[in-house]
Amino acid sequence: MSMPTIPTSTSRGQSALIGAVFGAAALLASCSNNADLDAANKKLQAANTRIVALETKLAETAPRVPSAQAANVSTTPGAADSSQSTEVKNKAGKQWRYEAVEEPMTGKTQYTATVSSSNTVNLSFPYNDEQRGSLTLRTHPQYGKDVIFGMEKGQILCPSYKGCQVQVRFDEGKPIRFQASGAADHSTEYVFIDDYTGFVSQLKKAKRVRVAVEIYQNGSPAFEFDISGFDTAKYQPKT
Repeated sequence: MSMPTIPTSTSRGQSALIGAVFGAAALLASCSNNADLDAANKKLQAANTRIVALETKLAETAPRVPSAQAANVSTTPGAADSSQSTEVKNKAGKQWRYEAVEEPMTGKTQYTATVSSSNTVNLSFPYNDEQRGSLTLRTHPQYGKDVIFGMEKGQILCPSYKGCQVQVRFDEGKPIRFQASGAADHSTEYVFIDDYTGFVSQLKKAKRVRVAVEIYQNGSPAFEFDISGFDTAKYQPKT
């Protein structure tokens, strides 16, 4: 018996398979003696062979959905990662603010680069408010180069006549203690961190820095800064 051609449609193939099964059952039911039974067994074996062939063919022709299409994801390797990396790259350095201001008495330019803390610190009485810190690099024609930590409100315990120590941590490195001094006008919202060259050399290699200063009746909270993407050329453009 020659094998029939299996249609590509899954529904028509299933109909042929069901017909073959019912045909085999009807053949057994019509047997009346041993001779008929032997002949029926041979035909049944042929029918079983046909059924197996039909099942195999149906499995081969069943429609398949690609896994990527079924999951509704891009089939381009690394497409999502590439998009995310581009977004992060475009944002790098946008948090920095650069300013160049002419000093009226000297006619020379003061350069600053400032970044605000990415976290806030909730201070207790008498401030009772969340405070955000600032970190500024300054090149002044009269006073030279400074690293200045500031906050919106608060009393930093670092008198100008005595000085203090500020704890600084770049990325995941060990904390470093920098000597610092208070403002000459005795304002308590700012502190000047010594060793400008050492601080900036570390800053250029890091992406994050934490600064902890002692605040009156509030301990030494840490302010965290995203310092990635710092641009020396924007801070002090070559003339």
